Amino acid sequence: MSESAHGSDVQSVGTTADYDLETQEWVINTPTPADRKDWIGNAAAHGRAAAVFAQLIVGGENHGVHAFVVPIRGDDGEPLDRIRIEDSGHKLGLNGVDNGRLYFDSVRVPRENLLDRYGLVTEEGEYSSPIENPTARFFTMLGTLVQGRVSVGGAGLSVAKVAVTTAIRCGNLRRQFGPPGGGEEVLLLDYRAHQRRLLPLLARTYAMHFKQAELVERLDLVFGGEDEDPDARRLLETAAAGFKAAATWHAVECLQTGREACGGMGYLSPGGFAARKADAEIFTTFEGDNTVLLQLVAKSLLTGYREEFGELNPIGMAGFIASRVIERFVERTAARELWGRIWDELTPNSEEDGDLKHREYQLALFAWREDHVLASAARRLKRGIDEGYDPFEVFNACQDHVLVAARAHVDTQILEAFAHGVEECDDEGSREVLSRLCDLHALSTIEKHRGWYQEHGRISSTRSKAVIRNVNRPCEELRPHAGNLVEALRVPDSVLPEFGPTPTAFLR
Repeated sequence: MSESAHGSDVQSVGTTADYDLETQEWVINTPTPADRKDWIGNAAAHGRAAAVFAQLIVGGENHGVHAFVVPIRGDDGEPLDRIRIEDSGHKLGLNGVDNGRLYFDSVRVPRENLLDRYGLVTEEGEYSSPIENPTARFFTMLGTLVQGRVSVGGAGLSVAKVAVTTAIRCGNLRRQFGPPGGGEEVLLLDYRAHQRRLLPLLARTYAMHFKQAELVERLDLVFGGEDEDPDARRLLETAAAGFKAAATWHAVECLQTGREACGGMGYLSPGGFAARKADAEIFTTFEGDNTVLLQLVAKSLLTGYREEFGELNPIGMAGFIASRVIERFVERTAARELWGRIWDELTPNSEEDGDLKHREYQLALFAWREDHVLASAARRLKRGIDEGYDPFEVFNACQDHVLVAARAHVDTQILEAFAHGVEECDDEGSREVLSRLCDLHALSTIEKHRGWYQEHGRISSTRSKAVIRNVNRPCEELRPHAGNLVEALRVPDSVLPEFGPTPTAFLR
């Protein structure tokens, strides 16, 4: 699917598949070196066949991107005629994976090698598809990638679990400095600064654990055939794209912060951070660049209907918003008024901060931010188009705003999953600890955006300071449980490090 010149823009791949009516074969071509297939896993040394995405052309008419099975090596392991294979080269990590480049020079494959679930060509060269709209057909085809995105998001989450487990175990065992006048040195995790570095990351890791479990369950329902509602598939694709971006960026943050929290020992190769940082970096662009995936999330939020929205590009997005999306927000006016009444009830007139621990209040802050950013982004897009500006330029000017809306939506989804997970916990003691961890996740996220909340009149300067206190409080309360919380992540000891000459097992 990936090509050197087209990256995440799969709809614009340059590889062509022309149907030869006389021989009933597909002729696969790489028109220019920039259209070569790149980053193809297992291609450089071992792969025998590839599912090649190419522009399907019959009688000079292009029917869009489809997939074809193309043999690339013979039984002797050598490239087949008219196929050139190269190694992608040395990478930052994952060099055990033989990523390669493929070039096709009029490679012929039988008509039956078209993967034809969404597009069929008869022997006579007649094209048909159960999905009439080409753009809808393309996105339906790409919808099968949701399984990969759920998997990569889960892989990123696993890396985050290893990183926070390593760093918190280290902080629970390593002592440094102490009170004036001597005495035993203090455990790193007893320092507020160290708690602030690691415990919010632990809380977000737990939050993402619950969201990942929810995604896997929904994936099973949709792909297992129990939920055949088209909207269910669309919502799953949106959730998987957003979570994949959030989880893989979280993994990178956990690795860097965890490495620093372990000091020089974290810099040693046996600590595992170096290898994991190198290997996990690719997750942020694997199965879709994270920023592009957030655009997909935003597009889904703004329309709800891919086939009506047009191509995933600024022109298609801005054009549809001009005619449809604002009306949808207008229809939600009554709902927003109801939300305002709920909000008034949740926000006390005083400057007391007790309600910051109320789950409804936390969820309200998240949801209000999502709704406000999304609505304001839509208004900006519509206003620009109404004033006669070029749709592409309008979207480009608002692109950062749209991405913030997507991030706000993902944050809300993750918190809702965590809150639901807490409610479902049967053990009272565990539920109490999880509830405080959920508080920490919610409040540390609000803390990151407290400037935004102040700008938009949702929290006062006094309340903003209260948010800081209410992040410190669960850090202190969760400190005694930190060891048990990382143990509950069940990271196998075999992937956790032992550092240097420390007796027996420094982290175990």
